[in-house]
Amino acid sequence: MGFNRRKMKDERKAKAGADAAARRATDAQVLEDAERLIAAWNARQAKRMPHLFAPTIGAALASRHHFLWVHCPACRTMRDIDLRTLDRHPDAAVTSLIPSLSCRSCRPNAPFAELVRLSKTIIADEMRIEHARRVLGG
Repeated sequence: MGFNRRKMKDERKAKAGADAAARRATDAQVLEDAERLIAAWNARQAKRMPHLFAPTIGAALASRHHFLWVHCPACRTMRDIDLRTLDRHPDAAVTSLIPSLSCRSCRPNAPFAELVRLSKTIIADEMRIEHARRVLGG
């Protein structure tokens, strides 16, 4: 049998289509798993439990938790970091960011930053919602 370029192209196209369909089928599962992982990690962080696991930056971004809230134990300030702007591998754990997140105002001997939670909103939006809840009594 001879070399059939059109048949090979059709086979490659069919294989690419099947691969894309398989990825689409697993995207929903990946999103669901990432959501559960982030929720479990945030719950452990809220209770100040030890780090047994840490979600990856890719899992946080997949579940649309773009902001990592960070607390400085020295000056007691909180800030948020937009994970979309970082130049880190998506498979890196969010805890790998701790050494680079030390407070700039506490340098040169700043303590390590404490991770508070992963969130879909920035701290300012969360505080605004909380303030409105208190004022309106809702």
